[in-house]
Formats: sequence, C-alpha cells, structure tokens
Amino acid sequence: MARDPDARLGAEISALRRTLRTLRGENGCPWDREQTLDDIISYLIEEAYELLRAEKSGTPRDAEDELGDVLFIVVFIHELLLERRRTALADIVARAHRKIVRRHPHVFGPTKARTSAESLAEWERVKRAERRTRRSPALLDAVPEKLPPLRRAAAVQRKAAEVGFDWSDGADILDKLDEEIAEVRRELRRGRREATKDEIGDLFFTVVNLARRFGIDSESALERTTAKFIRRFNDVERRASRAGADLSSMTLDEMEALWRKSKRRRPAAAPSKRSARAKGAARPRGRS
Repeated sequence: MARDPDARLGAEISALRRTLRTLRGENGCPWDREQTLDDIISYLIEEAYELLRAEKSGTPRDAEDELGDVLFIVVFIHELLLERRRTALADIVARAHRKIVRRHPHVFGPTKARTSAESLAEWERVKRAERRTRRSPALLDAVPEKLPPLRRAAAVQRKAAEVGFDWSDGADILDKLDEEIAEVRRELRRGRREATKDEIGDLFFTVVNLARRFGIDSESALERTTAKFIRRFNDVERRASRAGADLSSMTLDEMEALWRKSKRRRPAAAPSKRSARAKGAARPRGRS
C-alpha cells in the first residue's frame, strides 16, 4: 500500500523544522541567526512574486520550486514566532481551516450562492460579523504597509468597499480619471512639482480603482504591458541593428517608425493606439 501523502508531508515539515533549528542554533549559519521576523516576512513577499513569475512564464517544475521556497519561508516565520510564543503550527493550520469553513456558509452551511459575486458577498458578510464580535483597530490598519504600492492601493480600496465606501458604477471612475488627468495637466502648467506629484498619485490610485472595479489585477495588467513594451523595444533594437544603426544615434522619428513596424508584427498584442513617444520610448530609461 502506498504511503499516506499527508503523513509524509508532516514528516517532511518536521525534518525541515529540524534543519531550520540547526541553522538558527549556536553553531548554525550567521545569516539565518541574524534574521528577524520583519526580514523574513519581506522575503515572503519576494518569494510570492517569484512564484507568480514562474507560474506565468516558467515550467511546472519552476513553479513547484518557487512554491517550495514560499513554504520554507512560511515555516521559517513560524519558527521565529515560536521563539516568542509557543504556538503549534497545527493550531495555526486548524484556526485557518475553521475560518475558511466559517466563511463559506454557502458550501458548509445553510446559505446559498449561485455566482462568484454571491460567494464574495457571503464571505464579506461573515467577516463583518466577525469584526462585530471583537474589538478591532481602524479598518484600514489591517492593510500591511509593506505591500507594493499598487497592491496596497487595491487592498485599501477593497477594505473601504467592504463597508460600502465604493463607486456605484465603473463609468463614474472613468469620469474621475478624466478629472484627475485634467488636474495633472493643470499642475504641470503651473510648474508645481510637489502638487504634480500628488496629482499623479491620485491618477494612479484612480487607475487601480478602475481595475479593481472590473476585477482586473493592477500589477498583473501593468506587468503584461511592461512585457509587451520590452518585446517591442527589443524588436526595434534588432531592426536598428540589422540596418547598421545604433538607437542612441537615431532620431525619435526614426525610432518611432521602427516601433510602428514592431506593433504591426504583433497585432494581437497591440490594442493600444498610443505612439512610442506616449509610452515613454523617447530615450532609454533606467530601472525604477
């Protein structure tokens, strides 16, 4: 008879924990011994992004490897928590399990949900009931400060929407977007740098709100557009090289002509009609 995979999982996690304790021990690894909870949690965010990238562009084995890294960081975090307070990982898993069951009354309880929207409504209803039974901090305090800016903006907006503070219609957000663009233009004309920065921040926040309202992940959408830009720009560079030219010596009009050719080469990936100049392709940019 094959060995119970759940029993093997417990044995492997126990072995991983023993290795971690060796690393954190007196004769262990200096780096591992120095890590704090804040340090390791920040690595969890990085590893989650590595997993996302592997799932989108890697092989199944790549995704499995990255998932293993995420699991290792989770166990590391629990080990650091154990050094402060003796809370068994099994208790944490059981608590999470009970919460998931509790927040799905339409599956494990008496209510019904026929659509994804109804499922989310049930989830939020149970969350609101849970908050009423305990003293909670301010609603938005629950959003981690260390989230990447786009993801944090979306998380803040979702939290506010939980209590009904949300746009009633996507068209209203589009109107707000036009308003924010007009305010950016106004501050640019006035030459007020800090005010312009504030208005561009408002513009970003509104774009994130628009994406959230229509169920689109802002970071995923931006990453896809960035990857598309990289593909096209690399094609521009190759075309210039084949013509014996160097991008740094070309005019913007010459580069834009190559950009248009690159867009025609990938029509399915080119919904935008904006020019290379509008996409900021006038000159090479550094990493930001």
